[in-house]
Amino acid sequence: MTATSSLAVALSELLDLLESRSLKTGVQMPIQRGSATGFVVVIPDPRDPAHEIVEVRLTIMPVPPERAADLLRRLLELNATLHGRAAFALTDEDMVVLTAGRSTQDLDPGELVDVVLWTAEQADYFDDVLLAEFGA
Repeated sequence: MTATSSLAVALSELLDLLESRSLKTGVQMPIQRGSATGFVVVIPDPRDPAHEIVEVRLTIMPVPPERAADLLRRLLELNATLHGRAAFALTDEDMVVLTAGRSTQDLDPGELVDVVLWTAEQADYFDDVLLAEFGA
């Protein structure tokens, strides 16, 4: 299965879950676009656990310890260029990820497709850019 078809299959399965009202907490689906890998997961909203969030998260690179400050500044600069649609973040394992989320309340199929595809596309682009700039 190619990366493109695995993303297409994941989207198809997510859309089926949305249509059947089964896109609920605990759903987790691996995704890949190019060299960027990650997942789509449904989690409780930390501020309002009665509601859920669909989160898209793709791994970009490990934080290089010797250039961590420069990388963090660059990530903040890049966050501003994403216009609130996604954000770079660090995991507890010192990995850079690109993450985006949307409430599942009133989520329509087009919004689900957009958040998954757009975030995956950006992650695939920026993993190459950031690895070239900061190494692994």
